[in-house]
Amino acid sequence: MRTTEPTVHLPQHPLRARWAAWAVAAWIPCTAAMAQCGTTVYDTGGAGGNYGNNQNLTWTYCAPPGQLLTLTFTAFNTEAFWDELSVHNGPTNGSPQLGIFSGTALPPSFTSTVGGCLTLWFTSDNSVTQPGWAINITCAVPPPPPANNNCSGATVLPVLTTCTMLPFTNVSATASGTNPPPTCSTPPNTDVWFTFTTGASGQVFIDTQAGSMADAAMQLYSGTCAALALVACNDDEDLLGGLLMPEIDRRCATLNPFTTYYIRLWGYGGATGTFSICVSAPSAPSAQQEDCTGAYTICSDQQINNNTNFSGCVADLNATNRGCLMGNERQGTWYFFSPSASGTAALTIQPSANIDYDFAIWGPMATITCPPVGNPTRCSWAYPPNVPGYPGAAAFRTGLGNGAVDNSENEFGNGWVAPLNIITGQMYIMYIDNFDITGQAFTLDWTLTNGASLDCTVLPVELMGLQATAQPGAVMLSWTTQTEDGTAHFTVERSADAETFVPIGQVPAAGHSLAHLDYSFIDNAPLPGTNYYRLRVVHLDGTVQTSPTASAIHDGTGAVLRVVPNPANDHLTVLLPGAPATTVHYRLATAQGRVLRHGTATLGPDDDRIRLQVADLPEGLYLLHVEDANGQPLGSARVALSRPQAGNR
Repeated sequence: MRTTEPTVHLPQHPLRARWAAWAVAAWIPCTAAMAQCGTTVYDTGGAGGNYGNNQNLTWTYCAPPGQLLTLTFTAFNTEAFWDELSVHNGPTNGSPQLGIFSGTALPPSFTSTVGGCLTLWFTSDNSVTQPGWAINITCAVPPPPPANNNCSGATVLPVLTTCTMLPFTNVSATASGTNPPPTCSTPPNTDVWFTFTTGASGQVFIDTQAGSMADAAMQLYSGTCAALALVACNDDEDLLGGLLMPEIDRRCATLNPFTTYYIRLWGYGGATGTFSICVSAPSAPSAQQEDCTGAYTICSDQQINNNTNFSGCVADLNATNRGCLMGNERQGTWYFFSPSASGTAALTIQPSANIDYDFAIWGPMATITCPPVGNPTRCSWAYPPNVPGYPGAAAFRTGLGNGAVDNSENEFGNGWVAPLNIITGQMYIMYIDNFDITGQAFTLDWTLTNGASLDCTVLPVELMGLQATAQPGAVMLSWTTQTEDGTAHFTVERSADAETFVPIGQVPAAGHSLAHLDYSFIDNAPLPGTNYYRLRVVHLDGTVQTSPTASAIHDGTGAVLRVVPNPANDHLTVLLPGAPATTVHYRLATAQGRVLRHGTATLGPDDDRIRLQVADLPEGLYLLHVEDANGQPLGSARVALSRPQAGNR
């Protein structure tokens, strides 16, 4: 342990840089006493008093050789925004900053590198003092490096439809030295590794969350551990907002489908601690609700709850159509609605917290056009601090009604514009955005009067992702609906030339649904060669929609691909009799589409099989798909994995 004389540096954080400049001019550094492992340390006011004004102090705590030192905050209270404590990974306040804190929120714990130091830097202004902090200091022998310390031991992350944070640590992680090095942040001296496989869309969103480590970075790679290629790197999700954990968003600039990628994550400036990470992707390739083409259809006088952390892939708003929304699109979502009966529509948008939401409505129109054309019919860009009652919750509400008579308002409005007289059969587009870009939710409530009601005439069914997959002697069709209203059935049609289609079957529809629904149909008598398929979506009112076309190749023998044994135990063999001598690509996926095995194999005149080890996979039903080098399907099969019970053979 040692005592240090504090010196003023200008570290990376913009807030700290501002106060450090003041410190150079006005504050006199003081010497701070040190404490030993296993003790509790306080600010200059001690256990029961307040710190002083005009302070500029550093305290440095160093671990014994071969050990880790951890600082755990048990109390924290400083004058918010004015008196700040920063934590640095090293022996001075010029060392990499791990976090900066002010107010009453308890900071996370911080752990040094092996034998390393942590430094606290505190500055206070010339008025108002608070009780400060209490910190427990502990020292311990470091645990062994985590299992994913190197690329070869990368932890497999599931790709789910929503972000499900999974906890990990990089405590005791060592520099893997893997090339190429990352393209952002500080050197990856405490890196750990993850891997995942993309789905059919190639879309992914990789997000992280602070634990005891509050500042990290990550690099995304393609390839293999022996030959990695740089894809993307991120250090801070939102530096100005103080969010120092990384994210990588590839929902627009998509990755390659059914491909394995690697994530290298490390602490900024060598920081270590706990953190969480998730990889998410939509269940099927689709337009985002953050873009006009992915708008959600409002089907009735229903309450809407939504939030987003995304601004979409398409810039739908510009100077020609944004109206009062001078910020264009800021983390917003799109909606369609159409009246089944004319009348008056009012609505209230209530944020879940004191967040600045704005909105605009375009219409009436005979058909939906994305992006909307011309300025909106109703628009509010009110700024809550300008609204009477601020900072109360009422100042953050916005909508149609509440006595308003204006059709549009700028930042000096009160959040309310006039109700809308809606017309039967006409269509409207609505955009609701989160100006503060916080990702926090809102609730929308309708007030429909004078006979008004809403229906789903804009998009009676949102049909997503028709797929055709060749199987032994058959072709399996699968598709998904996001919403349905008044859907009677799906007629499956087939063609040999993609021009003349004939019906080959019918699948009943749900009728009315706001949930994600999966459908399938098996063509047990496909034509030799390429089969083209489409759906005719028939509604209860007699109207019909036609889906895009999907295709699959069938060789006419019914014996292109076979799996033995099936069910399988610890291994399986894929037989491809009659297949040409070529390189083939295979993938084995779960019923939910997650690829667990994939690779290439070379077939020869005397070897028409692929051998796969599956002993590490859980029991269940899987889908095997094989393509030639040009991406043309050679066949698919359902594979069951079943393990003998104890005592059975």
